[in-house]
Amino acid sequence: MTRNYLFMSLPTGLKFPASASVITDRTAQILSIYEKWYNDLIGKKFLTKSEHFRHFDSTEAWDLELECFDFMQYVHPDHAVREASVESSKKVAEFGNKWSMDVDVYNTIQSFYDSFKDQLVGEESLCLTRTLNSYKHKGIHLDASIRKQLETINQTLTELNITYGTNLNELDDHLFFSKEELHGVDDDFIESLDRSDDGKYKVTTKYDHINMIMPYCDVEETRKQLSKTFALRGKEPFKNHHLLQRALELRKEKALLLGYDSYSRYVLSNRRMATSPEQVNKFLDELVDKMKAVAVSDASVISKHFNKDKMESWNLSYYTNLYKKDVLKYDQKLVQEYFPLETLLPKLLGTFEDIFHLRIVECDVNAEQKWHESAKCYAVRDATSDELIGHFFMDLYPRDGKYGHAAAFTLKRAYIPTSTCEHGEVETVKTVFISPNEIAVDTLSTEIKPVRSTPVSAMVCNFTRPTKEKPSLLTFNEVETFFHELGHIFHQLLSKNRFSIFSGTAVEHDFVECPSQALENWCYEEGFLTRISSHYKTGATIPVEIMDNIKKNKHLFNGLHYIRQLVFAMYDMKLHSNSDKVDVETAFDEFQDKLSPLVHGESCMAANFGHLMGGYESGYYGYLWSEVYAAEVFQLFKQSGDIFNHEIGLHYRRCILEKGGTETGINMMVNLLGREPNSDAFMRSFE
Repeated sequence: MTRNYLFMSLPTGLKFPASASVITDRTAQILSIYEKWYNDLIGKKFLTKSEHFRHFDSTEAWDLELECFDFMQYVHPDHAVREASVESSKKVAEFGNKWSMDVDVYNTIQSFYDSFKDQLVGEESLCLTRTLNSYKHKGIHLDASIRKQLETINQTLTELNITYGTNLNELDDHLFFSKEELHGVDDDFIESLDRSDDGKYKVTTKYDHINMIMPYCDVEETRKQLSKTFALRGKEPFKNHHLLQRALELRKEKALLLGYDSYSRYVLSNRRMATSPEQVNKFLDELVDKMKAVAVSDASVISKHFNKDKMESWNLSYYTNLYKKDVLKYDQKLVQEYFPLETLLPKLLGTFEDIFHLRIVECDVNAEQKWHESAKCYAVRDATSDELIGHFFMDLYPRDGKYGHAAAFTLKRAYIPTSTCEHGEVETVKTVFISPNEIAVDTLSTEIKPVRSTPVSAMVCNFTRPTKEKPSLLTFNEVETFFHELGHIFHQLLSKNRFSIFSGTAVEHDFVECPSQALENWCYEEGFLTRISSHYKTGATIPVEIMDNIKKNKHLFNGLHYIRQLVFAMYDMKLHSNSDKVDVETAFDEFQDKLSPLVHGESCMAANFGHLMGGYESGYYGYLWSEVYAAEVFQLFKQSGDIFNHEIGLHYRRCILEKGGTETGINMMVNLLGREPNSDAFMRSFE
């Protein structure tokens, strides 16, 4: 038959819970079904390999529901729903932890692999070996008493991680300032703030408030107070730093039980491009050697310009903004006027359409298929075949209880069900090709084609909100963040993998940021800025002189930026590599004092460093590590003379984005470049 996809259609089963009770009741039901599924797996003797894979396919619909339930803790406006989501996540994690240590399940999968390994084709062998290796990495081969200890540790760690993140989402840290104390801040923004009974304005630690106040407020005491409150997020009353300290102890205990001398060595032993703490630390040390002097020079330049002996952290964004105005003639507020979100969005999506040969259309979804009225949904299709690739949601503005950073969440992974691999679906295919005499020829044929189960993702951000007088005007950093997160979304959607464990961003952890970091480079190119900019009043594109200043701004005080990233990465490695007990508060201060040339106020990074309680432990270095490969990706486009080069875009899509986790990062880069990648392009950016 000929398929006719509707843009308004969404994947079967995609429905967000309307109440807390739905999450609670349905989670219990699904886990009960899953319990039977595992018991059936243990007692099952598979007669064919397809029977085994079909058994695993049956879980995908349940996983979709559970992912939607889990997602609610980050975005739902109802506190009760968020609480139910957190409890659901804990129950699911406890259930998964239990079965991930079940020897009978492992033996069943191992037995199946041993029986059918000669018949496995394509991703089938990789799927099973990676699954078996995952069990081994968790300690399935150890004695029952040790497995029980690991199960208890894993469950406690999960609870600590969830509590830590929930605390950050739910915190309501704020200060009240008078109009005079906010002098220099945009009046329209000030008037959008809530007010106390005595007429003062409520300023929170959400990023849109920080971004609108710290670079512009002329009152240093206001900047200092707000900076301190921001830097102490999560410490009181939640005491998140104690949760991180406890997590460190448990991670070290876990590593020792598994036979590793440190948690970092344990983490880096499985599916990382870097394979040891020594390799990571060497990489970081080499960057420190290069960047520390640059950072000192940066701090000196800006301090001398304003006749200051030292630059303080709470003053940096303010004086950097003034420096840009004085020296670069770069006005951040003026730049914002050219990036109204509502007109920027279709232009950013259009860029993805052009480079990667896609078609993106907004869907009209009902109330059950979104969690908040401001959320929008889009369908993505291949521009040539018109094949539906997937859907993604956007939730772009901050609100109480919402996840406070920017992130891309996978709700449904891409895969091809076993039944369609075997039988497929007969469809009419229209092929258009150019004959040798350059005449377009249409041909019609029929073929058996496996039907891909399309993925669903969600992009969550906290961009500058509209006010009574102005639409949402994004800072340039927000534009860069927007394009970065869209990079994750399309990495998640475009993968063409047989099994869901390889879907989208299931690459090595220290390669996962590469596709998105590569896209950040587009934001500094004249052609891209001309394409996406539009003044919110006149519709004019951004002037060339402002574009030139944006490009100059790219490397301005880069040393301070990279030193801060190195402090984070080295702090992470010390916490997880050290054999002695490390105090999570003082360890960060030690690295900051050693590497940063700035004067720093009171802070507690351990209480709000969400990455270290959200899957990036012993992995924060990956942001810097993957920048090396990101620079190579962009260089490929840049050297072609056209950053929108369609052929290179398709080549990149096929070599990287469509591969998901079926290839190693290094193999994907070699296939993309036709050679081994190197750090030349990355290092040139510091010259």
